[in-house]
Amino acid sequence: MTAAAPQPPRAAAQLECDVVVIGGGPTGLAAAHFLAQHEVRTVVLEQRSTPSSHPRATVINSRTMELLRHLGVDAEVRRVGVPLENTARITWCTELAGTELAGLDIIASAGALMQRAANSPVLPVICSQNRVEALLVDRLPQDARLIRGVRAKELTPTPSGVRVRASGEQPVVVEARYAVLAEGLHGSLRESVGLGHTAAAPLGRLLDIHFSADLSPWTAGRESALYWVLNDTVRGVLITVDPGRGEWLLEIPALTPEEERTYFERDVDHRRLIEAAVGKTGDAIRGLRIHSVRDWVMGSTGLDRWRSADGRVLAAGDAAHTFPPTGGFGMNTGIQDAHNLAWKLAAVLRGGAGDTLLDSYERERRPVAEFNARHSEINALQKRALLQSDADAAHFAADIEQHRPHFDFEGQTLGFCYAPGPGEPVVRDVVTYVPTAEAGHRAPHAWLEGPGGRISTTDLARTGFALLTGAGGRRWLDAAEEAKTFLGLPLTAAVITADGPGLRDVTGAFADRYALKGAQAVLVRPDGHVLARLPGASPRQELRQAADRTADSGRAPHPAEGLS
Repeated sequence: MTAAAPQPPRAAAQLECDVVVIGGGPTGLAAAHFLAQHEVRTVVLEQRSTPSSHPRATVINSRTMELLRHLGVDAEVRRVGVPLENTARITWCTELAGTELAGLDIIASAGALMQRAANSPVLPVICSQNRVEALLVDRLPQDARLIRGVRAKELTPTPSGVRVRASGEQPVVVEARYAVLAEGLHGSLRESVGLGHTAAAPLGRLLDIHFSADLSPWTAGRESALYWVLNDTVRGVLITVDPGRGEWLLEIPALTPEEERTYFERDVDHRRLIEAAVGKTGDAIRGLRIHSVRDWVMGSTGLDRWRSADGRVLAAGDAAHTFPPTGGFGMNTGIQDAHNLAWKLAAVLRGGAGDTLLDSYERERRPVAEFNARHSEINALQKRALLQSDADAAHFAADIEQHRPHFDFEGQTLGFCYAPGPGEPVVRDVVTYVPTAEAGHRAPHAWLEGPGGRISTTDLARTGFALLTGAGGRRWLDAAEEAKTFLGLPLTAAVITADGPGLRDVTGAFADRYALKGAQAVLVRPDGHVLARLPGASPRQELRQAADRTADSGRAPHPAEGLS
């Protein structure tokens, strides 16, 4: 029989778009969504032909849920995930079926839950990364295209932007104005465009076992996000993925050289490790089935710069930074990177702002990422010490409260600031969130009533800038109507009063949190952060000053922009 002639290489498909995104994980997919909200045409290139089934990250914090709400997928995330209020506890035990050593309630009372609900229109959710990816793929808008099974191998500059060549069953060449590298920790393109890799000393090696089992006999009545287990065989954590479907992760750090050999040799009995963590063997653990196993090095990495020298390539998510998983900020930080970057790219592409606006992306996001890295490292070292502790049960339980910032971080989630004052930290308090409408902060949530029903203040600047003012600031309506856009993006204005004809502050939360006096207004960016507090003496001039300063320099306006 004559052998079939080899097929000639397929010609590469030629595509053009505004932004090409390298990497179709949560950060890259979120970037495509956020860009599409601004009508920016995007192509996402992803090496994997099919999504990963290993859960990896599992916690979606309140801020990220707000962003997913803007994309219209928050209800689906809650449906396929586990509302954190249902598992708002951390448990320490000898085995899951053994002696409980301590517990830490994240939401300890109905009052605490109400306070969380007052801080955000959505609550955190446990939803694994692979499920989030699937939802983002299913809901990709018309202006975003995902191409799977292609590896971006070459990224080169062109007179008008960048060219990416990707190999695969169907090779592709993409011409774009800008590129976003969301290729993860092990991507190869960052170094090729001059983004140098940095890394802190590793904090250890971790074993992840993804499995299914019915653990309800030992979890019912004490539902927890995490069950830390400490015994002679396993010192690690059982992570809730989806207990209703019996889906779990067992994560075990190697704390000694002996444990390195125990956990990472080829003949490791992963089932025995699960049994040791649960404290039961054989058929006592109903439906036990191992799906996947991976090991990885825990530590923080980064880049010496997030933007290429020619300005056309920007890194985001794990391509720009990674942290230890202790705190759950990896995926959340990446999605929030994309949200910060998307509106700036849109403003530049529309000609509403100079290219230097993109410099503010790294200037704002790097300090947040570095804070999250430091906090995650502290958490990791504290957990290492705790897992190695030989304290008796009474002392162990007494010391647990000091670990609250690892698990209870509302202040870090919602309170980070893009424009802290001299000597001020990016996050003032990890645990406690104090709403403020000062420049650089996330514009606080307050429920408003209007002709269309209830709406959150966090919904008012989804696809453009929003001016929020009180009864004394009606002149801002004329200024916004005349301007129509700010940095090339839509500009709207809302007069919010206790009993007016428009949006009504029926609870008083808006008046309390925004603290506007007279004709003052708060100018909110498309990423939900306050750009400036404007006095209202000369609205048109104040808007022009804020726009000119931001467009020309890439720097956020001074908190008192417009004041003489």
